Amino acid sequence: MKCHLCLLFLLSSGAEGKRSRERVYYVGIIEDSWDYAPSGKNLLNGKDVENDEHASVFLERGPQRVGSVYKKAMFRQYTDATYSSLAPRPAFLGFLGPVLRAEVDDIIVVHLKNFASRNYSMHPHGVFYEKNAEGALYPDGTSKMLKKDDSVPPGGSYTYRWEVRPEFAPTDDDANCLTWVYHSHVDAPMDIASGLIGALLTCKKGAVVDSARNDVDQDVFLMFNVVDENLSWYLEDNIQNCSDPSGVDQEDPDFKESNLMHAINGYMFGNLPGIELCQHRAVAWHLFGMGNEVDIHSAFFHGNTLLDRGHRTDVLTEGKWLLTCQVNDHLQAGMQAFYVVKPCDSEASSTEMGGGVVRNYYLAAKKVLWNYAPSGKDLINDVSLTEADSASEIFFGEEGGRIGGVYQKVIYKEYTDDTFTTMKPQDLHLGMLGPVLRAEEGDTLRVTFMNLADRNYSIQPHGLHYDKHSQGSSYEDGVNKPGSHVAPGQNFTYTWQVLEGPSSSDTPCIPYLYYSATDPAKDTNSGLVGPLLVCKKGTLGENGTQLTWDIPKSSGPGVSDPNCISYAYYSTVDFIRVLH
Repeated sequence: MKCHLCLLFLLSSGAEGKRSRERVYYVGIIEDSWDYAPSGKNLLNGKDVENDEHASVFLERGPQRVGSVYKKAMFRQYTDATYSSLAPRPAFLGFLGPVLRAEVDDIIVVHLKNFASRNYSMHPHGVFYEKNAEGALYPDGTSKMLKKDDSVPPGGSYTYRWEVRPEFAPTDDDANCLTWVYHSHVDAPMDIASGLIGALLTCKKGAVVDSARNDVDQDVFLMFNVVDENLSWYLEDNIQNCSDPSGVDQEDPDFKESNLMHAINGYMFGNLPGIELCQHRAVAWHLFGMGNEVDIHSAFFHGNTLLDRGHRTDVLTEGKWLLTCQVNDHLQAGMQAFYVVKPCDSEASSTEMGGGVVRNYYLAAKKVLWNYAPSGKDLINDVSLTEADSASEIFFGEEGGRIGGVYQKVIYKEYTDDTFTTMKPQDLHLGMLGPVLRAEEGDTLRVTFMNLADRNYSIQPHGLHYDKHSQGSSYEDGVNKPGSHVAPGQNFTYTWQVLEGPSSSDTPCIPYLYYSATDPAKDTNSGLVGPLLVCKKGTLGENGTQLTWDIPKSSGPGVSDPNCISYAYYSTVDFIRVLH
């Protein structure tokens, strides 16, 4: 079981002088039903779950399908030792446990009461504990008295004491608070899959007042996780939600797939509630993941940029925006949520920034036949790509109904002007990538896009600011976004602003991507993706190239899935036509 602290977006100002203290929490373990999509809809497109191609796989109840509601165990905070009143909590926490916060030298005291039907525990990361407060069951050779913390029985209680020692705390170069997790560790994979996990913050002196931060307006905690309900202790109970539970084969691959819930805090397909932020106020984002090899996530905040450990990452602009995992499989399976940025102060919203220039680009989406290895050889080993039993033959051979190495793709091509008659030469190393778009802090990028292909496409940038009119992705937010679906033969002009450049910790230019987001998974696998460089002022010459390097290189390593492209059918047809 691995914990991936994917991203941590925080401010970095220190404070000294607060005295140590005990921070006491009353936490209960409860069992309850959890709905991954309480609206009954894919809120990204407004479709009912049963009418949505992707959401129905996971959320539609059927003879051998659980649907969206699962029994889970969850940590919940109570106001006092009577465990009679639940403490208030942000709606966006979902099934996560309460956030535990403490400063350097503080003691975290957790009074745990188990209201569930099986043994559980509480095991922390990022703090110091004695053996009697570890909360992890394994053969460690300890005595019976030191094992009580490892497994709290139903109806039982236990008190854990954890110390935030200086060696575990944020350093001078760290943000004010570090993000950790706690979880049950009787059988960690099954306990976590059942729902028993939460966030823990260890902070510098003076960063926490009572139970909240004093250096930011809000903390937002998001766990990106493919929740494997097949591992849950409650799988048998959940199978009873199927309309024909006796017919369920637990080893059936489709049944197993339907129980892989691609969730953010336990919500899917835009159903995560309650992330409402104030424009012009600091927000700390704490993003983490827990799971196996599939739980490597790439978070994308549409419309805004943030700082990650002093480095500029993805971009707060007023409006309702999308937050997604950019791993294609996770994106399609519903690992997406909304966040709302509102004007809370009298200060007017502004996206104007002087001192920059307008940089014009003319891009077209164009269909091509792309050869992944035009030499026909494995140039590393100097052998034919179709040599029998070679590692390359499986990809480039054309026997047994295989396509070989030539696929129909659609890629971005750059032209000299808006007549789209003269194509600009492109650096050979870019391959199928679109041209490099370059801009400095304060600049405006004006991209005229012509769709010369045969289906709707768009251009969606990372790292830039734009209004809804110039957004290249489409979702249900009540705003018309013409740039999200440019029809064949039509053109559209996007206007994007570079309000933030690289931070003081960054290199002179930082790379982002642009891509078509009409159908992000299919569009990018079809070939519509390119590099975008955002640079500090004075970095680019008159011709738009970097002054620091003669030839800036851009590359996009990745696995292109031909089965997830808009032209898979056409590539197959071309192959059959050649055979005839």
